[in-house]
Amino acid sequence: MRFPRDRFDFASHKPRRRLHIGKLFLALLSAGTICAGVFWFVTKGPQAWHSMGTSVHKTLLSLWEARDYQEIIRVTEDELQRNPMDAGCLVFNGFAHFYTGVNQTITEEKLAHIDAAIRSLRRVRLYDKPPLEGEVEYVLGKAYYQKGEYYSDLSVQYMVSSLDKNFIGLDSYEYLGLAYNTLGEYDKSITYLLKASEQAPSDLLYLVLAQTYYQTGDRAAAEEYLDRAINKSSDSALTQKARSLLGDIYMQRGEFLKAEAQYLKIIEQNPQNADAHFYLGEVYYNLGDPIKARASWRRAVRIDPNHFGARTRLYK
Repeated sequence: MRFPRDRFDFASHKPRRRLHIGKLFLALLSAGTICAGVFWFVTKGPQAWHSMGTSVHKTLLSLWEARDYQEIIRVTEDELQRNPMDAGCLVFNGFAHFYTGVNQTITEEKLAHIDAAIRSLRRVRLYDKPPLEGEVEYVLGKAYYQKGEYYSDLSVQYMVSSLDKNFIGLDSYEYLGLAYNTLGEYDKSITYLLKASEQAPSDLLYLVLAQTYYQTGDRAAAEEYLDRAINKSSDSALTQKARSLLGDIYMQRGEFLKAEAQYLKIIEQNPQNADAHFYLGEVYYNLGDPIKARASWRRAVRIDPNHFGARTRLYK
């Protein structure tokens, strides 16, 4: 039995989009879309795949197209009780657990599904010619990324392997860029993030690129991508982050009036942004206006009574 790769157009299987930035500079779409450009699986594949009953095969494909991941998990786990190495069921089980996991809001439930996905997909890899080999490596790369920064090396390993097997998802380059970023390999991160932005440009990718360039010390490139992020985005939280970093760059250059403009725009969007008030106070302090500076620091403390920077300025 052939494994119909063209039935695995994963592009419509989209987990909920979240804005998620870690370690100050790292932004994450916890899971994006998967490329629809796949081909028929025409190699003979493992015997266990061919032994899978036609009715089960058709049932799983129908459930996949209906995005009924819970039923896929139930059916495949029943089958795997009888044959723990059934390649087809392992593939469906791993994919369904992954998509279920990334949509969980409770961390423990999310990780339980992610770990289950990894177990099934790694078991598939024990075959010499596993079905959907590139896709399996790709989902493994994403699954390990979901487990956190200490698994970023494995995320890179499997994502690179999927590219080597000629599978490129719409977010493959993005995940590689983010994983390399977490590993502190900023040059590789930029390489893949640039590829991702060429493939599917977004405000979030521009922000991540800007933050990564900032980490490398390339302030000019960081400024360019912050401007792109601001101009492209309608997301208030994202534009506030971009303007904050842009203000920091201007402060470092001594361009205090430009920095003031950024912090004022942040406050216009969100008057309760204590950091923006604090840094606005820093601008006025550097411009030689201590009265306006102290007024801004006091506003920061009213919003956040424990704001360390503002309290230090006011009470030292």
